[in-house]
Amino acid sequence: MATLKVSQFSQYELTESETLAGSILSQEQIYVIQNLISSIAAEKLALKFTPESPLEFAQREAELQGQIGILTYLLDVSENTTNAVNHRFNPTEE
Repeated sequence: MATLKVSQFSQYELTESETLAGSILSQEQIYVIQNLISSIAAEKLALKFTPESPLEFAQREAELQGQIGILTYLLDVSENTTNAVNHRFNPTEE
């Protein structure tokens, strides 16, 4: 069972099976995350630069890019973990 580790940030000590299970997203979760990425990307494309507030534009653009980045990272982790588990239990001839 996951145990909370003492650190500056909340972090848990997990077994390999807990890490694998927690890393694989359900199909519904993948759909929701992809919809979030799509909405954020549309918002990013709709940003309007105004010469009076270039810093605000840059900050908002960076914030949206960061949101897209972390959501994409979660999808990548799930896909890579799923592939690794599938390969472990269904190795192919190479």
